[in-house]
This record gives sequence, structure tokens and C-alpha cells, in this order.
Amino acid sequence: MIIRISWRIHCLRLLETRHLSSTHPLLRYIMYDPPPERPSESDCCGNGCAECVFDVYDRECARWRHRLRTGGEGDRLRRDLLSATKHKPYRIVSTVALADDVRAYTFAATPTANGRLPIAYTQHVHIRLTDSLSRPYTPVTLGDDDCSFDVLVKAYPGGRFTGRLSEMTVDDVVTVRGPFGGVRYDGYDSIVMFGGGTGVAAFVGLIGSMLDDDKCETLLRLHYSCKTLDGVLMRKELAGYAAYWNCAVHLYLTREHDWSQCSKSFWYNENITEGRISQDCIAKIIDEQQNLRTLWLICGNDEFNQYVFNSLVNYNIKRDNIQSLNNTTKDFEVS
Repeated sequence: MIIRISWRIHCLRLLETRHLSSTHPLLRYIMYDPPPERPSESDCCGNGCAECVFDVYDRECARWRHRLRTGGEGDRLRRDLLSATKHKPYRIVSTVALADDVRAYTFAATPTANGRLPIAYTQHVHIRLTDSLSRPYTPVTLGDDDCSFDVLVKAYPGGRFTGRLSEMTVDDVVTVRGPFGGVRYDGYDSIVMFGGGTGVAAFVGLIGSMLDDDKCETLLRLHYSCKTLDGVLMRKELAGYAAYWNCAVHLYLTREHDWSQCSKSFWYNENITEGRISQDCIAKIIDEQQNLRTLWLICGNDEFNQYVFNSLVNYNIKRDNIQSLNNTTKDFEVS
């Protein structure tokens, strides 16, 4: 805290004495990118974690010094509103039911702020409630200029976190820390994604952001497993993505009891298969990727992730080209 205050005072004094012009790029750091906050001793659990909160602090300080030297990534990136070492307040803007047990929550910085949060798609944040219950979530969409993000939350019977969150209403406040994890996907000809249930959240934003780039020629292939057609999350968005030349979406329904009736509800050009993502399906998917530099991404529950990972390895896919987005992927910085 002393570093943060002294830094701001130093910049303000330079401005007052006209040694720093009002248009100087360093001024944005007074508000938008102050030095990372040092964790308190109580923030360390004392369990000898592989990456202690103080290790995170040291890394964030090194990144901050680098941004200070190089000019950072732009005026709209609000690093002051999100920290990997300290929880920041966010309010619930809206909550919408997407399925019987899944809701979409929109959180925004409080007080209201303009700009973009320093989160990359496939990264996750930790959301903490007032009673210190905390869970990691991967933002599915990011607000372009209102410092907000959306997450999909699945309610589990007897779940302490989701039960408490369901009792909260619009304008109630949580705290958020992050971002963490993330995947580097530059340099690949193709990205094949396997999603299970709410795990699709890790991919929807990634696909959308890549398709928004007119210069992107990376082939995008999403294989999404759900129990029923009614349980397919963000179906409209996925159908829109599938209309692009370089994107294909394949849905797998594992527990649809009346297939003949269900098939009447298929949309035009939807690619839907009855049953799980089988070994034969994975073999065919791999065969389609011959001679392509392919990144394989997986996000679902532990059983789903392990099944797909083992299947890919058994078909001689290099482990270095497989990433399981289970909220423990190696941390990297937004660029």
C-alpha cells in the first residue's frame, strides 16, 4: 500500500510542478495501472502451496515494471479494477436462467467504471461471497467498455457456494480476484475443443473473439457434449458461429430419451449426434486434422477431461499440444 500511495503522490507532484504534462502516458498509471498490492500475512494459508500468493505478487510486480517500461497495452485496460493478489468488489448486474440448473451471471466493477478488464478468454477468476466461500469461473463474455464479465454457474444439490449465490440479488456485491491460467493459441492451423456441460463457457468467448478478427484463418472445431437438447447452453450463439467458413460445431446428446421427437427441434444445419463422444468419434476427428498444427483443448468435469485426454494420448497426440482447462492451467499475462 505504501508503494501505491507514494507512486501516485510522486506522479501528481510531477504534474503539479509541470515536470509531467497532462497528456503524458505515465499519467494513466495513476488511475488505471497502479503497482500491485502486496498481500497481507493473513492472505497466505501457510500450507506451502506450489504457488504462494506472495509468489503471485512478485510475478505481478515484475509484469508491472515491464509495462511501465514498454507503455502497456492501451488506455482502456483497467488493471486497477482486477488484481491477482487482492479481491476487488463487483456487483451483480443481472442473472438469467439458461437451464433448470444453470444461470448466467453478469458482474461489473463497483463503483461503475469505463474500460476493459485485463482478462483473456480461457482465463478464470475467483469469485468470493461475503462469507468467504470462493469458486473459480471462466468468463464466457467480457464487456467492451463497462468493466463487466459474464459467467455460467451450475447449481449443485446441497452446493454451499451456488446455494448462497442463488440467494443474492441484483446489486449485491461479491469480490473477485484474478485473472489466472489461460491458453496460448498463436501459431496453430487448427483448434479442436471438447466441451462438456458448462465447460463450453471456456470456448464460447474464445471462438467469438477469434471470429471477430477478419484476419483469422485458424480452423475452429467445437465438440460439445450435453445430456439433452434443452440443456445445450448458448445454442443461438453456437449456431451463429457455425455459419462461419472456418468454424464447425458438433453437438452430442447423451440422455435424450425420445430421439425422433427431439430431432424435430433441430435447427437448420445443426450437426447433432445421439450418444457420447465415442472413441470412434475421436479417431475420426483426429484423422480430419492430419497435416495440420492442431491445439487440443478440453473443458468439462474431471471424468470428461480425463476420458478425452487419455483418448487423444492413446491416438498418439503429443501431450504438449493438449490443454485441459480445469482452472489450474499455467498463468500468463494478457497481451
